[in-house]
Amino acid sequence: MSAGNRGTVIFGMGGLARELWGWIRTARDVEARERMVAFVVDAPETDCYDGMPVLARERARELGEVDYLLAVADPGVRKRLSIELDALGWRPGTYVHESAMLGVNIDIGAGTLVFPRCSISSDARIGAHVLVNGGTAIGHDCVIGAYTSLLGGNSINGGVVLGEGVLVGAGASIHPGRTVGDGAVIAMGSAVFRNVRTRQTVYGNPARTLD
Repeated sequence: MSAGNRGTVIFGMGGLARELWGWIRTARDVEARERMVAFVVDAPETDCYDGMPVLARERARELGEVDYLLAVADPGVRKRLSIELDALGWRPGTYVHESAMLGVNIDIGAGTLVFPRCSISSDARIGAHVLVNGGTAIGHDCVIGAYTSLLGGNSINGGVVLGEGVLVGAGASIHPGRTVGDGAVIAMGSAVFRNVRTRQTVYGNPARTLD
């Protein structure tokens, strides 16, 4: 969780946002939990969820400058929202669950979320606003581009390079040393043995293009 005295909001109220709040609420890091201020949504607000206020974005301006955790899975939407929220003077927070296993000499970009039971091996580079959902393993020397979403239980083996805004479905795995281009989609459960081109969609085991 980002440090400092600024309050922190979770942007979103879908399943990912509620899951994130659950991990924060039950964590041993009491200080991080106490910095939480509200959920922020574009949809009509409700009074609260599990004791946390739910505010429309326009009303959330009254909070002043806050850190935000962007709990939205779609890479394109996450990129657009991050630009809009930065323009408000808000600052992207970074969240790493206490159960995550982190190697040496790794770099995790601002706005990235690392959920429970993930591992990030030595010398990996994780870009800004990346989503690393539960049970994902990122191998040594991997490079994960900004806004990429790893949706859970993924095996991103050593030396893999993922471009910006890649979407990797739950349970998918990528063979060591492979490259995946910007905006590519790897379907749930796929096994990728070859490079994937920019904005290409692949599925299956072995993964093949979607015609």
